Amino acid sequence: MRALLLLFFTLANLFAFEQKTDIGVSGLAYSDYNNEILTHGSSKITLNNDYFQTDANIEFIYSNAYKERRYLLLNELYISKEFDDYSVSLGKKIKYWGELEGFNISDVYNQKNYLKDPFDKSAKYGSWGGDISRYFDENSLEIGLRFYEENLNFPTNNTPYTPFLMHYDKELRLSAKRYTPTLYVKANFLSDSYVDSEISIILLHGYDTKRSYIPISATTLSQYAYRVNKALFLSHIIYNDTIFKTELAYTDVIDDVQMSDYTQVSAGVEQSFYEVVGTADITLFGEYYRYLYSDNDKLKNVDISEVYDNDLFVALRLSFNDVRSSEFKVGILQDIQKDENVIKATLKTRVYDSFVLKGEYLQIRSFAHNTILSRFSNSSRFTLALHYTF
Repeated sequence: MRALLLLFFTLANLFAFEQKTDIGVSGLAYSDYNNEILTHGSSKITLNNDYFQTDANIEFIYSNAYKERRYLLLNELYISKEFDDYSVSLGKKIKYWGELEGFNISDVYNQKNYLKDPFDKSAKYGSWGGDISRYFDENSLEIGLRFYEENLNFPTNNTPYTPFLMHYDKELRLSAKRYTPTLYVKANFLSDSYVDSEISIILLHGYDTKRSYIPISATTLSQYAYRVNKALFLSHIIYNDTIFKTELAYTDVIDDVQMSDYTQVSAGVEQSFYEVVGTADITLFGEYYRYLYSDNDKLKNVDISEVYDNDLFVALRLSFNDVRSSEFKVGILQDIQKDENVIKATLKTRVYDSFVLKGEYLQIRSFAHNTILSRFSNSSRFTLALHYTF
């Protein structure tokens, strides 16, 4: 203990120290699973000195009902340095690539954290890698890599929202070596000549975060990571109070001759209305997602976690702009071809200083066959959570 205290005070003298911690307790009521009490939290720590900055993010979850939903995770740990015209970073990091509200087909740097919440697109695992960015006024060019591929845990057995009918072996199978790096180049362009707009182009070579699943025995499945060449295009255009958004991706599968190349298309519009009722603002979202395969005779690898194929997403966000920062959101994801949808509604408000109360309702409805949502049938989940931030 004395050694730890000595280390802490030494670091405090050498670095400028900042931290933000969020601790929460949630009660989850399921229609098709056992209910649970979840204790969860995260702590973000930043250390600064004259030479570089160190960032760390520690997350934990403890469920009283499900052993798989119990972990302590160092999800980010990286050092970075800012210069006049460029920046560098190295370590375990989470990146956010995307424009749309419902789902981001271009968010391909990190793996999703399905144990935390398979219906939360922000739930991700940090990836070990490095990057360097060069700035040209408002534009930028980033070159980076991901060092290696990690195993991925899924909910299994009786844990809520397990996607498998067979036993899942989390040991990853790969088309090349685990430490074969994944390289990317990301160019970002900003313009305000006629309308405010931003365009990003990403070229990636290496392992796709969208993985396949292969049987390794008569009763067991495992993930299979394969390499690709991927080109991504992201843009948004702001016109008055309307934002037009686009995400496009083309994937050339280079390791598996039986798997078809594929294109992902998504587009959306966001419209805001200010002070509709008193000080409250309303924002409407409409988005569409589609998969297109190059060869119908080959395997169409729609990832087991993704339902965004010929789907329409419509949502509303009501920001009350009150002293409690209250907000209500509701959205529906509707499959145009199949008889299935997902509805999610969230209400949150600050109840006292650093305490935030959040309620969420999730409903899955599916009468389709052989889809990921059909495995959850007609199920629902209600969550009531209290968060404390300091």
